Amino acid sequence: MTWIWAALMPHPPVLVPQVGQGREQEASATLNGLETLVSRLQTLADPRPDFLLLLSPHQPHARGGLFLNSAPRVSGGLSRFGAPEVAFDLATPLETAQTLAAHLRDRNVPVALAPVEALTPDHGSTVPLYFLQRIFGTNMPPVLLGSPIGLSPEQSLLLGRALADYTRGKAALLASGDLSHRLKPGAPAGYSPEGRVFDDAVVRALTTGDPAPLTGLSNATLDGAGECGLRSVLALLGLAGGPLEVLSYEGPFGVGYCNALWIP
Repeated sequence: MTWIWAALMPHPPVLVPQVGQGREQEASATLNGLETLVSRLQTLADPRPDFLLLLSPHQPHARGGLFLNSAPRVSGGLSRFGAPEVAFDLATPLETAQTLAAHLRDRNVPVALAPVEALTPDHGSTVPLYFLQRIFGTNMPPVLLGSPIGLSPEQSLLLGRALADYTRGKAALLASGDLSHRLKPGAPAGYSPEGRVFDDAVVRALTTGDPAPLTGLSNATLDGAGECGLRSVLALLGLAGGPLEVLSYEGPFGVGYCNALWIP
């Protein structure tokens, strides 16, 4: 397989103007990072993969493994955030889901497949897809949805490394994840000093391509950070095998948002 690009994107619904109603401008650095990411992909000769693997912590998760969604189509959007006009009806690559699952299992990554057609509960997918549709329009590639939440951090890194030697077709990886939810008093999950420690480690790991700043964090720091993107980030690092370009980082609402891009 040729991995033509991979990216980390945050997923707060407030970034979508139909939801934010102007409040999205409070995350201007993140919006600028998303614009840069989209424009960088648009400069590629062919940014459209045969399929897009989208890892979202808000897909259903499989205890002790990677969840892959085997529904033939998924549909839904941001109606629960007051924006029913933001909606998707996506084909999914069922054969790819099966062959990729077999490949990963052979490399000691546990995988569970199940069909889940409803996309509305998963803003971890719909928010990044809103921005990616600026690239693809109505020609969105088949999207294989998954959740790494059931994996350990070590297994998540192994997942990325196993993806790197999957050799069927042309693919892209979108790692969806917010960072700490506890960056300052008044944050959605309360405040913890571990939040800043975690987010600094993520940015350092992405910038250097070295997962050690993350894999070296204690369980107490990981728990205290209140994150949802650790496993997506580690899978991305495992695939890239080197530095990514960090396009933006900020935490305007007490939640860390980071955009990063890898073009091999």
